Amino acid sequence: MGDLLTIENDTKTIKGVELGVLTAVQYLKPHTQSGIANLCAYASDACAVACLNTAGRGVFDNVQNARQARTELFMDHREQYFTKLIFEIARLRRKAERRGMIPAVRLNGTSDVLWEKTPIRVNGAKVANSIMGLYPDIQFYDYTKYPYAKRPTESLPDNYDLTFSRSESNEPEVLENLRNGRRVAVVYSTKPHGTPPKRYTALDGSRWKVIDGDKSDVRFNDANGVVVHLYAKGKARKDTAGFVVQR
Repeated sequence: MGDLLTIENDTKTIKGVELGVLTAVQYLKPHTQSGIANLCAYASDACAVACLNTAGRGVFDNVQNARQARTELFMDHREQYFTKLIFEIARLRRKAERRGMIPAVRLNGTSDVLWEKTPIRVNGAKVANSIMGLYPDIQFYDYTKYPYAKRPTESLPDNYDLTFSRSESNEPEVLENLRNGRRVAVVYSTKPHGTPPKRYTALDGSRWKVIDGDKSDVRFNDANGVVVHLYAKGKARKDTAGFVVQR
């Protein structure tokens, strides 16, 4: 299995280094692919097919085996999992300090776990309400498909930033999130390095500013209430179900 967190090993988080951010990402088995849990409760059918789990290094068996092992550790050996995670986040912080960088953690690289509601227990004792509470000086961030009402901004730790993720079946939630000031990630059929559209038209006809989300993965530096343009990757490039917005 190796480490839980991946650092400087994927294209988008490496781009964050230029912005002074050292990002660690955790990749678990998405949706029901682990066979032991559903870690993406609001994944649409097309999302499950197009998941980034199959993009980049995700095509290799050893990578998928590592993601399965992490998922099993999280689900079946929670205290051991958090002991390891605490160690790795502390290591990330030291590494960032040595390089004069800001440490950031994205635990839902290919999952949608409610980390803000997942308590930390070590040696039988509860040590924090969430991993964000244990490391208030570190910025955590994720993408989510949970409805806004289930993860409103006011319910999140101050150091946890969420970006809503559009699918072919949650357009009403896209509008709800934008109206509440949360940015929304939208996958487009734009070619890599192509130019994003200037505006996104929501369900009610309102138009929202679009920014280029492929310049980096440092979402917590983005403005709120905007649409984050992402070009289709992996199996998403062949989507015909509406998960990918065609241009």
